[in-house]
Amino acid sequence: MRISQKLYVRVAFSITIMALLVSLITSLFSYISGLEEKKTTNYSLVKQLAETIQKTAAISAYLVDSELGAEITTGLLSNDLVKGVTLSGDSEMLLTQGDINNVSEPVSIQLMHPFIPDTQIGILTLYPDDIYIQQQAQKASEKEVLLMMVHSIIIIFFVSIVVHKQLSRPLQKLTDDFAKIDPNMPQTMQMLSVKKRGKGEISRLITGINSLMHALQQTIRNERELRTKTEELESRFRLIFEQASAGICLLNEQNMITTYNPAFKSHFLVKGETELSSLNFPVLLNNSEKLQELLHVIRDKENAEQYTLDIECTIGTQTKWIHCLFAKLSEQRNTLRENQETLIEVILHDVTERAEKEFQTRFEADHDVLTYLLNRRSGERELNNALSECIQNDRNLVLMMIDLDKFKPVNDNFGHEAGDKVLTEVARRIKNRFNFKTDICIRWGGDEFLIARQIESFDQKQVMAQAQQMLQDIELPIKVTDKNSCDISASIGVVIGPSHGEALHELMVNADNTMYQAKENGRGQVVLFKNK
Repeated sequence: MRISQKLYVRVAFSITIMALLVSLITSLFSYISGLEEKKTTNYSLVKQLAETIQKTAAISAYLVDSELGAEITTGLLSNDLVKGVTLSGDSEMLLTQGDINNVSEPVSIQLMHPFIPDTQIGILTLYPDDIYIQQQAQKASEKEVLLMMVHSIIIIFFVSIVVHKQLSRPLQKLTDDFAKIDPNMPQTMQMLSVKKRGKGEISRLITGINSLMHALQQTIRNERELRTKTEELESRFRLIFEQASAGICLLNEQNMITTYNPAFKSHFLVKGETELSSLNFPVLLNNSEKLQELLHVIRDKENAEQYTLDIECTIGTQTKWIHCLFAKLSEQRNTLRENQETLIEVILHDVTERAEKEFQTRFEADHDVLTYLLNRRSGERELNNALSECIQNDRNLVLMMIDLDKFKPVNDNFGHEAGDKVLTEVARRIKNRFNFKTDICIRWGGDEFLIARQIESFDQKQVMAQAQQMLQDIELPIKVTDKNSCDISASIGVVIGPSHGEALHELMVNADNTMYQAKENGRGQVVLFKNK
């Protein structure tokens, strides 16, 4: 049988079952003990009956009065507790009435002489009716058990009413009120009613629940307001993030891109593709080793600092310059989470146009406008650095001072534009001959040029051969107009640093003097400086 799920039904059912179980157990013990008690009582009554008739029976035995004895035995048999009687005196008197067989506990009483103390003259024996006594005792016990069960049922009934009224009904009402509450709908969280002047546990419980619900309502209200504000902020930040003109991304500790905005993606997309070629950020840029070192330094720094770097990258066939700002994201919580990963934010802009302008500006500041060779100012700086490096590394610096011979007639005969073409062509031939990374080619001024090359050891024959080859290159005809060409020559003075001068000024003076010596010797010559 399925019991109702209502609290008061389950409580009443539980009380009934437990009470009935206790009553049955108690009744069983009461029945067993009461049965024995009633039997003992009935046997005691039989004995008391025998003791009551003892004196009369003693007189009957003393007088050997069988008629009196018969009256006594007949009177005793009239009692339902006795089923048989035996009265014996001397050998002449023995009276027996009723059933004296199958008796478990006969009751015998000695009959004493009425006049002589301590003298026995007979025996009166009563035989109890065991079946009757058992039935009487059983009926009495059953009646007591029945009364006890009725009493228990009455108690159960009233206890159930009291429990229902004082406990289960308030709890059931509390449960029903709770069932109406939906945490997702704060308007359903109404205060529970409390009995006036209620000071019991249920009233205190309801009061506590009301306080809790009030705090919960306030918490839910605050949480919803906070969630609304958070969603608004998230929407704004996402809008800023997605529509920002600057590229933004986050890097994990493996320098892998975890998040990026559309602007970042547009900077590194190869034409015709829709996805980044790699999510490893350093791989996207040209100088990945330098970038990895910088990212490592940023992570090792305790104080969160910002770092900037202009770095070149190649996207397909296009080369561009990217300005990157790096910032380590610090944990804002009071307690750091375990295995908290250090993230780096990267904000970047395409500065290719600016970089090209800066490069062009630096190039124009350091180079001759006409020949694109280093100008005198930047050339001196490079020569000083090269000479210092050669002195430190025990190397030699070959310096060639070149001055064009009879350049003025070119301007006079063909015009200054033709002269510019001659200077430009000579510069090109110089760059073609001296094109090592460490070679320094300078337009020293007017029609003077300066060449410097670093060598491990000085070989005069080889150095002079290179100078002669340069002279031959210069002496090749130069086309100055569509119809005209001109032939020019040059005088070259060669010095070796630091052998011919440990200071640049000294070396330049010796080179200049050597070059003029070549002019004095007839022009179109190469002369090597000789120490005096």
